[in-house]
Amino acid sequence: MREALFSLYFLFCTVNFFVDAVSVARKPQTIKKWTIQMVGYAPMKNDDYVAVSMEAPTGYIVGYEPLADADRVHHMLLYGCTRPYAESGFWRGESTCGGGGAHILYAWARNAPNLELPKGVGFAIGDSSGESGIKYLVLQVHYAAPFAGNVRDYSGVTLKVAAEEPPNLAAVYLLFSRLPIPPGQPAFQNNMSCTYPSRTVLHPFAFRTHTHKMGRLVSAFYKRNGQWTMVGKRNPQWPQLFEDISRPLEIHQGDFIAGSCRFDSSDTTKVTPMGSMGSNEMCNFYMMVYYKASDENPFPYGAYCSQQSEPHSFDDYPKEGTELLPPRPELEHHAHQSTVPFGVIEEAKFSSIGNVPLGQVSGLSFDPSHNLVIFHRGKRAWNQNTFNGANELNDKTPIDDDVILISKMEGKNASLVARTGKGLFYLPHGIFVDSDNSIYTTDVGSHTVAKWKLNADSSLSRVWEAGTPLTPGSGSTHFCKPTGVVVKGGSIFVSDGYCNDRVVELTLEGKYRSEFKGTGGFRIPHDIVSNGETHNLFVADRENGRVHELRSDGSEVSIFTSGLFNNIYSVDTNKDNVFMIPGEFRATQFGGEELPLAVFVGRSGTGLTQFAFAPTSGPFSRPHIVRVCPHGDHVYVGDITEASPLIWKFKIQHEGSNHETDGGTVSFLSSLSLPYTPHVSSGYSFLVFFLFIAFLLGSAVWAKKKLSSSSPQSTFSRTGFKPLRMEDNLGVSSDESDLD
Repeated sequence: MREALFSLYFLFCTVNFFVDAVSVARKPQTIKKWTIQMVGYAPMKNDDYVAVSMEAPTGYIVGYEPLADADRVHHMLLYGCTRPYAESGFWRGESTCGGGGAHILYAWARNAPNLELPKGVGFAIGDSSGESGIKYLVLQVHYAAPFAGNVRDYSGVTLKVAAEEPPNLAAVYLLFSRLPIPPGQPAFQNNMSCTYPSRTVLHPFAFRTHTHKMGRLVSAFYKRNGQWTMVGKRNPQWPQLFEDISRPLEIHQGDFIAGSCRFDSSDTTKVTPMGSMGSNEMCNFYMMVYYKASDENPFPYGAYCSQQSEPHSFDDYPKEGTELLPPRPELEHHAHQSTVPFGVIEEAKFSSIGNVPLGQVSGLSFDPSHNLVIFHRGKRAWNQNTFNGANELNDKTPIDDDVILISKMEGKNASLVARTGKGLFYLPHGIFVDSDNSIYTTDVGSHTVAKWKLNADSSLSRVWEAGTPLTPGSGSTHFCKPTGVVVKGGSIFVSDGYCNDRVVELTLEGKYRSEFKGTGGFRIPHDIVSNGETHNLFVADRENGRVHELRSDGSEVSIFTSGLFNNIYSVDTNKDNVFMIPGEFRATQFGGEELPLAVFVGRSGTGLTQFAFAPTSGPFSRPHIVRVCPHGDHVYVGDITEASPLIWKFKIQHEGSNHETDGGTVSFLSSLSLPYTPHVSSGYSFLVFFLFIAFLLGSAVWAKKKLSSSSPQSTFSRTGFKPLRMEDNLGVSSDESDLD
C-alpha cells in the first residue's frame, strides 16, 4: 500500500507540474486609488450637512479607506449618482443625487476602519456601471456641531478601484424604517420588510447597522417556505463597520426580507421622529450582497426596503432577532461619539519667557519633564546680509545671549525653568532633546551638529560636534546650513538642508554613517522628526512643498502634498497625526477663496490632509517650527518674524480620539467562499482531480484486504456571525434624508 500511495503522490505532483507549466499566469490586478474629500469646510450650525461631487472613474471599487474621525464628523455617506444635485462640485444641505439613479456605495460612522471587498467582487462605477448609470460620486458629510476655534475639515474617503471586471458585482440592500418612537419604552421594536422581486440570486456577505443613541439592537432575517434565516444582528452603539457573514446565504425571488430595530426611549417624554438630525433617530440595516456579473442587475435604480409590507408579518419573527447582545465596553468606547465640539483653540501667544524676550524662534522640543525647550536667535536675525555667496557667515562671532530657554507651560502662563547657550551658537536652527535629557542642535551659521550635556547649573558641555565649524561643505565631514536633527534608535538623522539637500545618518557618537536624498530629490529639507509609534521618519521638503514619510533607509512610505500649500517649513507627529506648516504661502482653495497660513494635519501612511487650523486673534506671520506636546493635547508654533517673534500655543479640544490604526487591512476572504470566482486552467484542474480520484479508488481496491476503509463525514461548521477585526470597515447610505 505504501508503494502505491507513493506512486499516486508522484503522479499527482507530476500532473500538477504539467498543469502549472502549461497554464497562463494571470496578470496582477491593476488598482488605482481615488480620493474624494471635503473642501476645507467649517460647519456653521448643529447638524450641518454638506456635499462634494466628482466624476466617477471607470472601474470597480474593491476597497475603501476612510479619512475621518468621530471627534470631527458624525458620519459620511458616499453615493453613486447619474447626476449630482448641483454642478458646482460643492453644496450645503442634505441633497445628494440629481435625476436618475441613486446608489448606496459607502457609509462611515463611529470610527469604523478600512474595508477590502472579497476577491472577485466589486462595485461597478463610471463607464463600467451599465444601466445603473453611476457617472458621479457624491460624498455627503454630517457635522454634529460647529468646531471650536479656526478649524477647516478635509475628511473624505479613498477608493481602491480595479480596472478589470470581477466575476461578481456588489450592491448594498438597505432596510430602513420611518416609524416614530413613542416615549417611555424600554424595548420598542421598529420593523421593516419587503418581498425580494428579482430573478437574480443575491449572496449576502456582510452587514452594517445604524441608529442614533437610543438604538440597542438591529437585526435582519429572510424567510422562505416558512423558514427564517438570519442575515445578522449587531449593537448599533458599537463601531459601525460591516460585519462579516461567515456562512453562505442566498436570497431568491419571492423571499420575504425583514428587519427590526430595538430602541430604549425610557428617558424621553415625547415622540422621537425618524430623521437626519442628531435629536432624531434612525433604523437602518445595510446588507452587502454580491450577484453574478452575467445576471440581470437586480437594482438598476437603487436597492431599498422600507416600512412593514404585510400585516402580521412579524408575528413569528425570530426571538433572537430582538434579544440584546452581551455588553462590549471596549467596542462602545472605540465607537464613542464626542459630545464636546472638536476644536483647536488658540490658548496663548508669547513674545517672552519670563523676563527673556524671544528672538527668532527657530526650534522647539520637549525635555523628559515635558517642559518646552526653545531654540531662538536672541538679538541676531537671519536676513540678506547674514551669509556671503559661498554660504559663509559674515559675522563670525557667537551670539551673546542665552539662546536655549526651558519653559514650564501652564495654561496661559509660561515660566522660565532654565536658560543657557550664551556664546556657543552662531545662528540656531534645529533642536532635539532625548529621553536622557541630552540636547542635540543644528547651527546653520557654524554648519555643525552637536550633542550637549545640560549640567546642574544650567550650563552646557559639548559631548561631540559633527561638521567643520564655520566651513560649509559636503561629503562625510561637512554640513552646509543643517536644519533639523532627531535621534531614532541607534542613529541620529540630520536634515542637511540649504545646500546639500540630503538627510545624513550619524552614529550615536556623531560619526557619518550614510545619507539619502529622497524620492525625486529634496529641495531644502528643512525639518526632520520621528514617529514614536511607526518609527518612520518625516522630512519637511520645504521648497517642494511636501512632507516625506520614510523608513530609516530612506525608502518612501507616503508623500504629503497638496494644492493647499506650496512650501512646508516644519513637521511633527503624534500617534498617526502628521502636523505640517508652511512658512510663507498664498494659495486658493476649491471655490477660489484665499486661505491664510495654517497648520495642516494629515494621517500617517496616507499622504492626505484631514483638517487644518489657524489662530483666531490674528494670522500667522512667518511660522518656522511646529511641535506637538508628548500627550498630544497642545501644539506650539514658533514664528520668526523679525519685528515680533512669537510662540503660539494651541489646545486640541476633544473627548479623546478613539481612532486606531495598525497599518493592516482585513479582507472578507478568510471566511467567504465565492462560487462564481473563476479559476485558471479549470480543465487541467479537472484532469488532475479525475486522475487523483481514479488512482485513489484503485489503491483502495488493491488494499481492500489489508486496510479497513472508512467513509469520512464532512462537517459544515456553522460558526454564526464573526465580527471583522477592528482594522476593517465599510459603511453605506442613500440620499434619503433619514439615512445615516
